[in-house]
Amino acid sequence: MEREPAGRRRRRRRRREGGTRTVRSNLLPPPGDQDPKAGAAKGGRRWRRGCAQHLADNRLKTTKYTLLSFLPKNLFEQFHRLANVYFVLIALLNFVPAVNAFQPGLALAPVLFILAVTAFKDLWEDYSRHRSDHDINHLGCLVFSR
Repeated sequence: MEREPAGRRRRRRRRREGGTRTVRSNLLPPPGDQDPKAGAAKGGRRWRRGCAQHLADNRLKTTKYTLLSFLPKNLFEQFHRLANVYFVLIALLNFVPAVNAFQPGLALAPVLFILAVTAFKDLWEDYSRHRSDHDINHLGCLVFSR
């Protein structure tokens, strides 16, 4: 049986058996700390009853974009690739009458197509991350403490 070099080993995802996570804690919450009416407040933080201290939320979030930030962030990332900048500049030069080689709209079509396909791919990947985060965040959890 051949072994792959250390740098090329694939990481395999382990399937969770039973669909629950196990959390082991060494600390007990202070008495009277749990309030059944208290849920996650806005911003994902929980507040202790009668205390201004807040507890951090442990939800997992690996998505890059929100609905409002998708277009600006995605265009920013795409224009960090020099090839995209180069082809946009060539297409814009085609709008100058002294330099144009063919119809200006025709020069923009391939660049806009590549940008749109890449944006759709990034959107699909981010949506997949969002679904994965949702699945993990809604797993059951067993908590063991002293």
